[in-house]
Amino acid sequence: MAGPIKTKENTGSNILNKSNRQTSKIYYGWLVLAVCFFIVMCSSGVRSSMGVFITPMEADMEWSRNDITRVLSLGIFVGALSFLIMGYLYDRYGGRLVISAALAMVGISVIFLSRVNSISAFILIYGIFGSFAASGVSFVTIHSLLAKWFYKRRGLAMSLSAAGGSFGPLLFAPFSAFLIETFDWRTAFLVISAMILFIGVPLASLFLRDDPLGRIPDNEMDDLQIQDDEESGGKVAMEGPLFTSKWKQALSTSPFWQLSAAYLVCGITTNIISVHFVPFAEDQGVPKITAATIFGIMMGLNSIGVLSAGILSQKYSQHKVLGFTYALRGIAYLTLLTVGGTTGMWAFALIAGMSWIATASVTSSLVADIYGGNNLGMLNGMSNMVHQVGGALSVLVAGELQALTGSYEIPFAIAGATLIFASIMSFSVKEKEYSYRYSRVSVPVS
Repeated sequence: MAGPIKTKENTGSNILNKSNRQTSKIYYGWLVLAVCFFIVMCSSGVRSSMGVFITPMEADMEWSRNDITRVLSLGIFVGALSFLIMGYLYDRYGGRLVISAALAMVGISVIFLSRVNSISAFILIYGIFGSFAASGVSFVTIHSLLAKWFYKRRGLAMSLSAAGGSFGPLLFAPFSAFLIETFDWRTAFLVISAMILFIGVPLASLFLRDDPLGRIPDNEMDDLQIQDDEESGGKVAMEGPLFTSKWKQALSTSPFWQLSAAYLVCGITTNIISVHFVPFAEDQGVPKITAATIFGIMMGLNSIGVLSAGILSQKYSQHKVLGFTYALRGIAYLTLLTVGGTTGMWAFALIAGMSWIATASVTSSLVADIYGGNNLGMLNGMSNMVHQVGGALSVLVAGELQALTGSYEIPFAIAGATLIFASIMSFSVKEKEYSYRYSRVSVPVS
């Protein structure tokens, strides 16, 4: 791989002027973070709870489980391709416009889902339209936006927003199961769409901002600022060795591919559970609400894991935190397959809950620390595309193998084994050599 990239031009997002400091007690970035948390909670709640809808839609529409899981797999794949588009739109038009518009599209797609009456309509609404919209309220845009608001506490801020991805399924999965049992799956979709359109969209439109308002507080400032160079008499900026002025530069470096390879496994091991865990539990004789509750609690516990990862990433090397997180998830899979029964499911939920979305925040923070802020939309879009390609394949293969063997044990075992590779890739990232937290170069400002 190519050596360090030293940019000669700086467009602003990598540089902080000393004059941009703020001493006021209330920082607007915390409000931006709170809104991002709610948006992630809604979007992840809808997408991660689709497993709850499989069996009622299967019974009501007389579709096969394979038909439904193929559409869900298509949706993940469409989302993967859409990440690149949303990353480009974010870099060009900013987070406020892209996130607000995408969230509105998600709400509209959920309304349409409540009226779906054929598999072709399900493909169009969920597999294509809804999946494209969901990519605009993913970590691609959310974490890229937060990277501009937080510097010293970037990892913690991203972890806090990712915690919304834990609370989403925790609330939406059992709530959706309750609505389905009390009314029907169509009513459940309508209630969820109302929450998104009448709460989420107004919050995003009114309170999100693309860049810090006023000044950045002293306790959030970093050393990436324009300084006077005594030798040359000009201005220099302190940057990381691999900070990029063009996103293509990152493709010639090893950290990008190491993190992307690990994130591929993240997609494999999370999406397969999001779609197939509830049907897997029901096949074992576990009631739907109980299965949805186990899944929801697992995602809720992940809030502890993701916050812990954020705190640990402030004190220790992030690549080590990432590697240990993947290893912990591997132990969870091993427990699910070896213990078995409801006990194994609860044990899986408790262990996996500490690792589920933690990898997303640490990965995004590492990408920002290594490559800077100029091209985060595209870089996060590419890494998340890889993540979702893995997820789409895992959902599809698991559905096919379940139909062939009548069991989820083989696909779950394959998914769990891939976590060994993810852990190795994470530990192999040379963070102290490439991250601006540990290694910096002075670059003339033109």
